[in-house]
Amino acid sequence: MFHTSAKSVGLTPKPLLTISGHKGVVNGIVYLPEGGGLVTCSYDKTIRTWNVESGEQEGMAMEHGGWAEGLVVTRDGKRIVSGSGPGDNVLKVWDLETHQPIAEWGGHEASICCIAMSPDNQLVASGENRGKIIIREMNSREDGRIKQAIETGCSMYSICFSPDGTKIASGHDDHMIRVFDVDNGDLILGPIEGHTKEVKSVVWSLDGSRLITVSFDRSIRFWDTATGKAISDPSKGHTGCINSISLSPDGTKLASASGDKTVRFWATDSGDPIGEPLQHEDCVWAVTFSPSSEFVACGEYGGKVSIWRVPSLSDLPAVTIPRPGFSIVVESVSSTDLQNVNQPSPAPPDNSEHVQVSCCGLFSRRRARSGTASVLPAIELSERATPTFNPPVPRGVTPSHPTAQNVLDLPPAVEPLSRTR
Repeated sequence: MFHTSAKSVGLTPKPLLTISGHKGVVNGIVYLPEGGGLVTCSYDKTIRTWNVESGEQEGMAMEHGGWAEGLVVTRDGKRIVSGSGPGDNVLKVWDLETHQPIAEWGGHEASICCIAMSPDNQLVASGENRGKIIIREMNSREDGRIKQAIETGCSMYSICFSPDGTKIASGHDDHMIRVFDVDNGDLILGPIEGHTKEVKSVVWSLDGSRLITVSFDRSIRFWDTATGKAISDPSKGHTGCINSISLSPDGTKLASASGDKTVRFWATDSGDPIGEPLQHEDCVWAVTFSPSSEFVACGEYGGKVSIWRVPSLSDLPAVTIPRPGFSIVVESVSSTDLQNVNQPSPAPPDNSEHVQVSCCGLFSRRRARSGTASVLPAIELSERATPTFNPPVPRGVTPSHPTAQNVLDLPPAVEPLSRTR
């Protein structure tokens, strides 16, 4: 796909490709099977497909009557299902080759804000911001027959099927996570408490044993799906609200997109940060991994899409600090690291509050238009201040033994950064 070396990339991660075309927030991105292209949706009411080599748009834009707020692609790469917001509130099925609509499904009484596809490709679920989840059959008749309609009781931001397709998890406005049975619609886990603000995105681990959630409270949290209990302390590092999280297809990494204008990477098993944050020019609303787990595509508030190389797990801190429920991974440590690991360094200034409020303020306006309560003040983006950002100081502790473990043999995105201050 892309051919870059560590030397050519330089010390600071840079995008491999930048794509312009959308005229509004890019809030959904999906890679096509085999990584041959991208599909994006935006508040400009369009769904677009892109060539990931050239960055050129392929075919005409597909249009909704309202904001395009949700997006999935069937696993055979032949169909796109998208959902719309105020003034439309419908699901549309598109032929990926012709970009023509095949079917249109109603049933929602409010803005469709999230869509998910079951692992076996047989079901598609859509969630609205008044709390209803509709699960439909994806069949050859394209009639969208409703299998289940679930009233969750609270506005939602995200839904995700479990790996075995029997459960669906949702993240809500009331700071809670809920898990429902797909067959009968019953609440089988939750409401799960822990986040202190809206739960913006939820994903399952590949084995289904954990849920990973992100929130406007700037935290990433891990939950035991058998008990609903937190597995560890939350992972933190973002200085703005977290809008999206993606699990790599190989299950080893997480990518989080934030209003602080960064995308950050985390080890799925430990929750530890990986590599350097990807610095963007605007608030980042969506992120997704490529099928190979080598790249991420990111969508910004201003409509820009960018593609970046994913750092290797070898870019973990020198030693991961064990936390309950997680295994210990010890990395090799250089002599320079050991000399400087305990040197004091100023903490990154937390001056991004304006960015957090500004980016999240758009959701307040969205809720207001849809007749639901606003939870954050609506402040125009022109009022936000551009934050300065210092990368967090890597955690480092002298290892008790010289064991070195290379967890995944992938080429690093950049040359190793010296920790010498």
